[in-house]
Amino acid sequence: MRWELFALLMILPWMATYGGSLAGVHLKLDTERRQGGLLGFAAGVMIAASIWSLILPAFDEAGTGPAGAAVVTAGFLLGCAGMLLLDRLVPHQHPDDDTPEGHASHLSRPMLLVLAVALHNIPEGLALGVVIAAAAEHSSMSWAGALMFGLGLALQNFPEGLAVVLPLRQAGASKRKCHRLGLLASLAEPAAALLGLAFTSLLLALGGIIMPLLLSVAAGAMIFIVVEELIPESQAARRASPHGGHGHAATYGFLLGFWAMALMGVLGG
Repeated sequence: MRWELFALLMILPWMATYGGSLAGVHLKLDTERRQGGLLGFAAGVMIAASIWSLILPAFDEAGTGPAGAAVVTAGFLLGCAGMLLLDRLVPHQHPDDDTPEGHASHLSRPMLLVLAVALHNIPEGLALGVVIAAAAEHSSMSWAGALMFGLGLALQNFPEGLAVVLPLRQAGASKRKCHRLGLLASLAEPAAALLGLAFTSLLLALGGIIMPLLLSVAAGAMIFIVVEELIPESQAARRASPHGGHGHAATYGFLLGFWAMALMGVLGG
């Protein structure tokens, strides 16, 4: 284990999430167009990271024959199903929705917003843990590739951290409360990363298809979150803009995030 790189991979994404929440407290990002662009950027980064850092390494491990394709497909479907289950069970609320989702609860709206960001960060953290374990095992994932993946998460965590705090601040919540909730939301990813690392390390003793299966599970979970949450949120912000829905900031943000992460994935390969 490269402990200095492990520490960096754990700290960078967390700092980006918390930094985004601090920006939501102190900055005035008062246009839906800009918010849509940032969320679109986060979605593009997550899609590209899932492809270059998770799906392609999974195929490298499992092979591109029918058996390898079956393993990666099964993992991808498991990841999607797991996130669908969490989405149905965990009470949460998105900034652009008036109605909470998940299991009925008596939680306050700020806590529901925090849980919504936690739902975003859990699959990212689990994926980070799997990537760290893959790099430590000297499999198809190099430490350079793991660093690029961690940096990509940090890039898209900033707008996610901002997205949880900004609606609260605009609604009149105090800076102190926003700081506290932002910190709470930011802790979900490193906690999930440690869980993913521990779980992967235990299962690797079984050998065989475990690593490609876990990589594709992480990819399915991340892509589910993008399709279910980030892209609709970015487009909702676009439709709410004063341009009458004709602005393309969310689309441009997605394309920029996707290509930036794609280049990082190639450079880190």
